[in-house]
Parts: sequence; C-alpha cells; structure tokens
Amino acid sequence: MSYQKKSSSSRKRVHYNSDFRQNNHKILSKPLIIGYMSVDVNRQYIPNLSQLKFLNAISSGKTSLDLNHNIDVAVKRTTDENNEKIDLLLKFISHYSEYINTTYKNLDFITYRRTLISVMCSAFGVSESLTIRACLFRGTIYLCSVENADELLRRKSRNKDEVKYCAWGYKFEQYILSDQPNLNPNIEKPVIENEEFSLFYFTTLCNLKLLYGAQIDALLAKESTTENPKSNDFETNLNYLRSNKFAELKTNREIQNIRQERNFKRYKLLRCWCQCILADLSGLLVGFRNDEGEVQRLQWFDTQDIVMYCKNQWNPRQALNFLHYFLSYVKDSFEPYRNQTEPVALQFVMDTEKKITFDECNKDILPNWFTTKT
Repeated sequence: MSYQKKSSSSRKRVHYNSDFRQNNHKILSKPLIIGYMSVDVNRQYIPNLSQLKFLNAISSGKTSLDLNHNIDVAVKRTTDENNEKIDLLLKFISHYSEYINTTYKNLDFITYRRTLISVMCSAFGVSESLTIRACLFRGTIYLCSVENADELLRRKSRNKDEVKYCAWGYKFEQYILSDQPNLNPNIEKPVIENEEFSLFYFTTLCNLKLLYGAQIDALLAKESTTENPKSNDFETNLNYLRSNKFAELKTNREIQNIRQERNFKRYKLLRCWCQCILADLSGLLVGFRNDEGEVQRLQWFDTQDIVMYCKNQWNPRQALNFLHYFLSYVKDSFEPYRNQTEPVALQFVMDTEKKITFDECNKDILPNWFTTKT
C-alpha cells in the first residue's frame, strides 16, 4: 500500500496514491445471509419477514406503467438515514447479540451496505467530500455515513420534481412486487414509504471481517418457491432466505443519447453493481420512464453481466481495492485506542482529491442503550 502521510496540529491526513489500483485484487468472499429485519410504517424494528416482497417474473421489453397512479395517497417517509444513523442495525445486533458474538467473532467492521458503496464509488472520483463517522467499541468499528453541509442543504431544498422522482421509485416497486410468490401486485393500496425489508450479511474482504445490513427490494420467486413462512423462528426464516435469490429494482429516465448512456453506465450502474455484489444479488431490473412518469421499457441486468456492459467506464477490482484500502486505514487509525474500555469515535473526511483527514468526534452513532446493554 503506497500513500503519503501528513499531519497538522489536530488532524491526521493521508493522500490516496493512484498507483494503489495496480495492487492485487482484494478478495471479497461470498456474502452470507446471517439475519433479517422488517421495518414497519412507524419505522420500528420487527424481527420477522413481514416486509419481504417477491418478484414473480423477470420481464424485459415494452410496457406501460403509470407511476402517478394513486401517488397522492402515498404515506410519505417520515425519517431519513442521517437522523436514524445506524439505530435499526444496532437493534438487530442487540437482539441477536449472543448468536452474533458466538458465531461471528472478532468482527472488524459493522455498518450498512450504503456506507461501503459510497467508499467503493469514491475510487473513481467524487464531486464533493465524503464523511464517515467511526466508533470503536469492544474491538469492533461501527461505521455510519454522515451528510456534509452541501448534502444537507440539497436534501432540505429538494424541488417538487425531485420529490416526485423519489415517489415514482416507490410506486415502481409496487407495480412489480407482490406480498407472496405467484400473487399479483396490488397497485391500488397506498404506498407506505417507511416500510422496508433488510438482510444482514457476513463477508471477508481479504483480511477484514465485515457485518453489514442491506435493504432488499425483492426475493426472486420461481414456481417452486414456497410462501413466506410467517414464522417467528429465527432458524426457519434464515434457512428460507438462504435457499432463495434476490434482486434490485431501479427506475431511470429513458436514455436518448450517448452522453446519457455513458452517465448511466459510469454512475448508476456502478452503484447498482456495488449493491448487487455486496448482497450476492442475481441482478437488477430497471424501469425506463419518460418525463411524465410512465415506465415504457423494462430491462434486466444480470450482476455478472453489468461489468462487461460497462466496460471501460470503471474497474470492479479498483472499487474493491479502494474499499479495502480505506477500511484498513480506518482500522489502523484506531490502534492507539485499542486498550480503551469506553467507545472512541473518529470522523473521517475524504475530499475530492481522495485526501483523508480524521479527528476525534462525539460518539452519537452508538447510543447509551446499546453500549450499556450489549
């Protein structure tokens, strides 16, 4: 690993060396499903499969889906990821602490997939800084993405079109997904944007052990797929999930020129590939829409084919190498604090030139109820 280290009075700084991408591929083991959660209309953690959705058919080609249908009765999202931090993830960890501590010992990192994706995409340049808060507790580092000032301003000042585009994404899922296998979707009921289903994964990235949560859009149903077991038995549900495959859904404005196609490959499909590879998803179903909110075309992308489709736009090895590079640096930064019994928090900021600074910060990503109970 090659980098140049600098220091100021209060911060440490490291500069990413572009030659790092030439290093050997850091192997990502196949992600293993180790848990699950549903989130209800009130954004409460529920340890069951009640929010699991099913994709009964993989379609490609022309279609006509009106994403404005009943959109006015949708129950809007009441929280955002920045306010929730990693609270729901921590509830899963706390609920199954004995199982996790026994089966998955000596974890290096616990986080959400979205934080890992942000780092992977940064390997190819970013237009604004990336901020990640890290907290060392009992030998494991917990990571949480934090909005910078520009991101906060942009979220709070979203215009009507941006809000509408987000609502269209939820409505697209309702058109495509059902509550049980071989059951038709119900597009008449209100979309409840607070609800979601997540899986939790264990994997290794070279020498690092990772546990992370990932919101999952759909289980890929076949004719032989049995119904959601609707059980409270953890092992029954876990075996059911491990015996199936899963998929991601996205909407995108219809591509009309070469520049739009290049941007679709360079940015959106890069992020989608990261989503798929980290959750061992079979693929991605994209609904291409017009400006009026009508999906006119569906296209399926196998995860293994996305890289070839995006050839010369980005390199998957570089993404994984950079993730390993960043996580290794974060882990090394905590070495002076390893013997402390209380949680220690550092905030890492990566600028547009891939320069990383960090400084001590508050420990708000790990609430007292977690550190005193776990």
